[in-house]
Amino acid sequence: MEKAFEKNIEEILEALWTDEEQQRETDMGSLRSPHQTLPLLDAGEMKEALKMARERGLVEVAGRVLSLTGTGRERALDLVRRHRLAERLFYDVLDVGHDESESSACQLEHLLSPEAANSVCILLGHPTTCPHGNPIPRGSCCQQHLSDARPLVIPASELRPGETATVAYIGGRSKERIDRISSLGITPGIAVRLLQRHPSFVLRLGETQLALDKEIMQDIYVRRSSAGPEKPKKWRWGGTV
Repeated sequence: MEKAFEKNIEEILEALWTDEEQQRETDMGSLRSPHQTLPLLDAGEMKEALKMARERGLVEVAGRVLSLTGTGRERALDLVRRHRLAERLFYDVLDVGHDESESSACQLEHLLSPEAANSVCILLGHPTTCPHGNPIPRGSCCQQHLSDARPLVIPASELRPGETATVAYIGGRSKERIDRISSLGITPGIAVRLLQRHPSFVLRLGETQLALDKEIMQDIYVRRSSAGPEKPKKWRWGGTV
């Protein structure tokens, strides 16, 4: 019962944060789940959860207008980050559809600890958007990555000539973009080797070499091989994007 009650509070915080992100004013009648158009909670649940959220200093109420306090906003941001990272995990790595990714992420976001969320973020190479194109709030691990970390998963654009890797997932802000990259044979689990970076990136997949622009390469996330770069061999054009 207590866990369900905490989940109700977290749902309110996440919904308010999403409304702020989209610059919408929220009142008790308009509060909706950020993941569906249905009312967030029934009247009794809403009353009890809001009461506790106010007592904890997480939510402010002015008339019927609801807003997050500074403390509430910090907690809501963490929830949103966990949800959007979970979406990327289910959609890109576990290869389930948008609906299942959304449903599963709604459950997982309430279970992930901050440390576990950072581990997921590192595994995915610090993605910047969820599968719907919404920004993923940065975490402490992202700042460390910018300064000195060498993550397991990186954009293919960061590979060095001769370096081999395995495709982890395809990023991108639209399904069409992801489908376009996948149609080239670039799919999770396939081994690739970077042959050159200039004047364009040349990536080898089996016996095929593809000339790709940087924008495409930045949407291909790969797991580095433990072996060092090999000396690039001569190549011939197998296709362009």
